[in-house]
Amino acid sequence: MYGLRCQKTAKPVPLKEIDVHVDIIGYVSNVTSSLEYHNAEDNPIEAVFVFPLDETSAVYKFEALIEGRRIIGKVKEKQKAREEYDDAIASGEGAFLFEEDDRAGDVFKCSVGNLPPKTSATIQLSYVAELPVEADSSLKFVLPGVLNPRYSSDTEAAAYDDTYIVPGDVVTSGAPYKLKLKVNVSSPNSIDKIESPKASVDVAYGGTSAQVTLKDGHKFDSDVELYVHYKDKHRPFAVTELGQGTDGFMADHTVMLTFVPDLSREDLITNCGEFIFILDRSGSMSGNKIKDARETLLLFLKSLPVGCYFNIVGFGSSHQSLFKGSQQYDNKSLKTACKALGKMEADLGGTEILQPLQYVYKQPPIAGHPRQLFLLTDGEVWDTQACVSEVAKHADSARCFSVGIGEGASTALVKGVARAGRGKAEFVSGTDRLQAKVMRLLSCALQPTVTGVGLTWQLPDGVTAVPIPSTPPPIFSGDRFIMYAQLQGQLPVDVTEASVTLSGQVLTEEIKHTLDLTLKSQDQEMPSADDGPEPQQLHRLAAKTLVKELEVNLEKDSDNSETVSDSAKKQIIDLSVAANVVSKFTSFIGVDSEREEPIQGAMMRRNIRPPMMMACMAAPGYGIRLAKGGRGGSKPRGLMGRMKAAVMKGPKLKKKASAKKMPQTLSARGGGFGASIDAAMDDDDEEEEDSTPPSTVIPLQMAEGSWELDDDLAAVLGVKLDRLTKECPVQKKAVWATVLALVWLHTKMADKKVEWQMLARKATTWLKAHQQGWSADDVVGKACTVLGAKVDPSAILG
Repeated sequence: MYGLRCQKTAKPVPLKEIDVHVDIIGYVSNVTSSLEYHNAEDNPIEAVFVFPLDETSAVYKFEALIEGRRIIGKVKEKQKAREEYDDAIASGEGAFLFEEDDRAGDVFKCSVGNLPPKTSATIQLSYVAELPVEADSSLKFVLPGVLNPRYSSDTEAAAYDDTYIVPGDVVTSGAPYKLKLKVNVSSPNSIDKIESPKASVDVAYGGTSAQVTLKDGHKFDSDVELYVHYKDKHRPFAVTELGQGTDGFMADHTVMLTFVPDLSREDLITNCGEFIFILDRSGSMSGNKIKDARETLLLFLKSLPVGCYFNIVGFGSSHQSLFKGSQQYDNKSLKTACKALGKMEADLGGTEILQPLQYVYKQPPIAGHPRQLFLLTDGEVWDTQACVSEVAKHADSARCFSVGIGEGASTALVKGVARAGRGKAEFVSGTDRLQAKVMRLLSCALQPTVTGVGLTWQLPDGVTAVPIPSTPPPIFSGDRFIMYAQLQGQLPVDVTEASVTLSGQVLTEEIKHTLDLTLKSQDQEMPSADDGPEPQQLHRLAAKTLVKELEVNLEKDSDNSETVSDSAKKQIIDLSVAANVVSKFTSFIGVDSEREEPIQGAMMRRNIRPPMMMACMAAPGYGIRLAKGGRGGSKPRGLMGRMKAAVMKGPKLKKKASAKKMPQTLSARGGGFGASIDAAMDDDDEEEEDSTPPSTVIPLQMAEGSWELDDDLAAVLGVKLDRLTKECPVQKKAVWATVLALVWLHTKMADKKVEWQMLARKATTWLKAHQQGWSADDVVGKACTVLGAKVDPSAILG
């Protein structure tokens, strides 16, 4: 949509074409993107552009094709690369510099210097990345389309330089361009289906392979997402990639191990813990983001186990805590939280994450209740490393889960804090539902920790395996567990088989998986590149994983010893150069030294705004909108519809004689949780005068998991309370109400079961504890008759 533009004359240097080729093999994607630009001006220019990439992506090739000359970039120490680039520009040579932004590991910047007049330039980027696993076990591939503005706590404003923004008076309707996308998919597992919720694609299937192409006419104004569904989803496998050369990191064989353990048994779910939900309430969360967040928090609260502790901390430029300290989860605290939640808005200004994290970690621990943090944010901040370091310092006392909301959320922040806190990260964009992602994280948090995780190798004599990372990542049920290893030593020519066993313990239960390894070239090898470094994707992914581990350790040790820091930094640089994978301390540098004569004329700087960059933040004829309120987003997709305070009133308690009315609004600093919570605590039992009936049974559930037989439940069920009371087949009305609510959920919200199954599990547990004198078949059958539904009793009571 936007190409290069002259800030003074508004002359465009339009983007002509984007050509993307993707190879997805198993759980790994290899991406090569080519972007063609044309300088229509009379002077040479310096083309500068930025774009987002997942922070775990291993960028291993960056090159430019200018006037028929191919300039291949090499990874060098960052400062040396910058000096070489400046020297080349000063000498009239063409050059390019590609580097990771100093402030965030998921924003990259490329400078193409001395692009001659009336000349085309093609920039080619190649990177490899692991694919995340979604709640339905599909793999998600994303071609990034959006880079959001990010908040800086140093200036309390959106942090930009002229690289990141195009002035409003020169942004017009944009230049036409073409986007070509071709994806080849292959895997040891058969492919079930491939789908794209927003892009129009053609898919040709071939058993264990498929080809995907983007149909003509696609406008690259948002992320392109593909979901790959494999059959036999939980099948573990290993891939061995042969080394190249005679020495160093790239010469050793590299193994990628993939396990998908199933730990989803109900008897392995824990009922203890302190659950703290840290919610972004900055202006950029306004509109449907905050609506979805309120709805998600309601599901989260209703799904917590009885007897645990919880709190909610909202943050923006300031932060506010629902309770002064985490409260025990019961009907009183649940009602207080629901009432405050109904009035929560995105009204706290900028995005300052570090301070609320520090506030939470300063709270005294609760004996017997491990602390679990849930950070929910659109991730629009620059002080990423400070937040990651804060989480890492407390990783032994608190696990941290994170959710990135919206296209363009910082993967460096969201994945970084989850990795540092030994938790798990999720991202929500496009048609994804926030509720399903957060419930998945809560399910992980309620699982007991897998202890004693280890790898046992059966290898030829003289060969050893060095695991990457050195400490195995956390193991969560149904999620992909990936580790790498380098096989060091001389492999015998006549030995081609080996094995590795993953073992661990969940409570008193042992888990064990054994995988066979093939120590030779395999059919599932990664494709080769035509020029530049050979892909060796697994080697580069392993190198990037090791770089990230070393960077985290460097942050931890930086305050202790300058010598240690220098040594660790050198180790990162050496590994980055050896693997040709860019890091925070290295850059790609390429110089066009083959041009016969220096480029003449005064070089002008031109900032590229790629078609994908900040597309959702600007409109033709206008610049980037820095409105405090942020964006609205797509149509609401809520479970409960309107989320007024009355809908969020929570379980009923016995009324008091007098009460104060709840505040109707939340202000940025004096209101919100801080101002309303005392009134809510004093007025636990007040009913809203202008209450809006809930549209689902979820807000009416009690903390212990049951429902009450009352007018509100009758209204949701669509049956008069008199009839429900008359038809009650058991002595305890709460049992009857709970069965009715569960039948309604299974009937009316069957397609969203992943979101409410945890609160339903709690209800089932409550029913089993009160199953005296009644039959599940009789009561569930009666409920189905009254509601006109058909639900198997085993679905309600197991």
